[in-house]
Parts: sequence; C-alpha cells; structure tokens
Amino acid sequence: MWRNDAVGQVGLRLPESQAKLDLSTNLEYAVNWLVTSVSEAVETIVEAGGKVILKPTQIPVGRLAVVNDPFGNALVLLDLSAGRYVTDADGRVLGVQPRAADRP
Repeated sequence: MWRNDAVGQVGLRLPESQAKLDLSTNLEYAVNWLVTSVSEAVETIVEAGGKVILKPTQIPVGRLAVVNDPFGNALVLLDLSAGRYVTDADGRVLGVQPRAADRP
C-alpha cells in the first residue's frame, strides 16, 4: 500500500481482507490497532487496568500511543486524524493527504 524509505517502514495489504500489515526495520514488534481516537482508546484501556507506555504523540498521519493492556501485552494505538499517506506509482510516500473534513 505504501512505503516510507526515510523511516524504514512499509504497509502491506492482506489479500481478501481489510487488514494490513505494517513492517518497520527499526521498531520492535507490537500489535497495532487503528482506532477512531487515540486519546479515548488510551483512557478506556487505563480504566480497564492497563497502563500508558508512550503518551499520545503526533505523527504525520495522526496520533500514536503505546499501552500495556491489563495483562501486560503491548499495544500500539493509531488514529488517522491528520489524514492518509499519498504515494507515487511505486508506493513511496510523497506526503499526507488531509482528511476530507480538514480540506478547504
């Protein structure tokens, strides 16, 4: 779907599925969950007994946080509140297309 050579990441679409697989050359493995709102998801997990590992942080396409669920499993939470990657014909990231609601 996309690749960002500058940060060593790629997003792969899984066949016959809405799921995708993001790979990185410089990050440890962790399950990534696409959520509507990182802040709300973090709050829900903390209320259920989890804990925050990395506070919500701005990234090019939105916000990201890392939490441990109540059982100690690391989860990466991501929202696309800033938009989606725009790519060239080879899938290389050119920039971020803002969400439709944010465009003039």
